[in-house]
Amino acid sequence: MTPLQHQILAASLRDGESVLIAAPCGLPRHAPAAATPKSSFWARLFGKKTPAGGVASGHTNADFFAITTKRVLVFSGSAEPKEWFLMLGMIQRFDVNPDGSGSIILDYELTADGERRLLGLINIADAENVYNRLRSAIDDAYNASPWSV
Repeated sequence: MTPLQHQILAASLRDGESVLIAAPCGLPRHAPAAATPKSSFWARLFGKKTPAGGVASGHTNADFFAITTKRVLVFSGSAEPKEWFLMLGMIQRFDVNPDGSGSIILDYELTADGERRLLGLINIADAENVYNRLRSAIDDAYNASPWSV
């Protein structure tokens, strides 16, 4: 990460929050994604999922993410990072590529044309390690909560 990214991350932290892992996301793919045809109205209506390769993630090489003791933050050029608070069931999908890179999908967003856009940690290096650390952070946050007696 660059010094500017470290500075942006430090400014985004809240009191009592520390960074567990931070790294770039939106790494370029080794092979171009195959173009997928637009799904029909009926396919969208009945929940046909679009594969991760066919969805434009909107991430660039300048994007980065951070997993803290309380949140997952994704910085992608906007003034405010996209954030998710750590909770059980927050990981929607985990995809890993043969080279070790992958994506951890935390949410979906519907575009104007009705397609699902994947949100989360897209095209990250060493995805298995990040996935395990995120699961551990989720467990720790849950165990620290007052309702996990």
